Amino acid sequence: MHDWHYGSIRGRRSLRLVVVAAVTGIAVLVAIAAAHSSKEAAREVTLRVVVSGRAKVVAEPGGRVCRTRCVWRYEQGKDVRLRVTPARGVRFLGWQGDCRGKRCHPSLAASKRVIARFAQTGDRGLQSWSFHTPCRPIKTTIAEIVGSRLSPTGGPAEEGGGFKPHLRGPAQQHLLNPPCRLGGKGIFVELDDVAISGDVDHVQADGDVTTHVFDTRRPDIKNPYFKTVQLELDGTWFRAGLALPDFPAQPARIDVQGFVFWDTVHLYDEWHDYSGWELHPVSAWLPTMRGAR
Repeated sequence: MHDWHYGSIRGRRSLRLVVVAAVTGIAVLVAIAAAHSSKEAAREVTLRVVVSGRAKVVAEPGGRVCRTRCVWRYEQGKDVRLRVTPARGVRFLGWQGDCRGKRCHPSLAASKRVIARFAQTGDRGLQSWSFHTPCRPIKTTIAEIVGSRLSPTGGPAEEGGGFKPHLRGPAQQHLLNPPCRLGGKGIFVELDDVAISGDVDHVQADGDVTTHVFDTRRPDIKNPYFKTVQLELDGTWFRAGLALPDFPAQPARIDVQGFVFWDTVHLYDEWHDYSGWELHPVSAWLPTMRGAR
């Protein structure tokens, strides 16, 4: 009886030791797996690709394709080659960001961001720079959009604008697919070589990113509000992965495409040029070519 009792105690101790060893072993394995996973994650880097124009970027090896904004993850140190494929009537302008010139072969020792810039080949072949927008742009000027009729607040009046009808009011403010034409008339436009004239505002509650541009080539227009228009990268487009990156800070000059819009909310605000005129939502912008086309 004594031997049996001792054996039972010894058996229990052995079982307990086995259980403790098993639990400890599992914990060690979990810790090793977590450390391995953490080490793997630490070795992963990000390549952010922005396509500014109507084209696509292909990554080799792997054949990943980007048409707007992409975030790709690679093993740290991966050797990647990016090649561009412009649409018909579009030409490649070059790389910006962590690649420069006409070739992009980033060695991913750390996370990187690159921008591929494209533009149409000439005025007769005007095309949208965004694959999401099928509209053919109308090349125009800020003065032609806002008109020359003075409103009671000191800015341009809606009825004097050169694009009627146009997108208007809250119901049409955040359309993901705005119409190319209203009333048989085009409202998708292109402005070339306009200067950023205001701070880039990232703090809007609806996710919009805004700034202002003005036409430096119209010294004859004395009222600054008649050669200035607000631009908006729409939060709806950001959430859908369609909007291009934030506008550059002033004094940058850009070419820009977007839809003519009248904002009915800010007609009395100086920061909004005492009018409702906007290019909204902006579908794409490029650093200006300044007559290089």
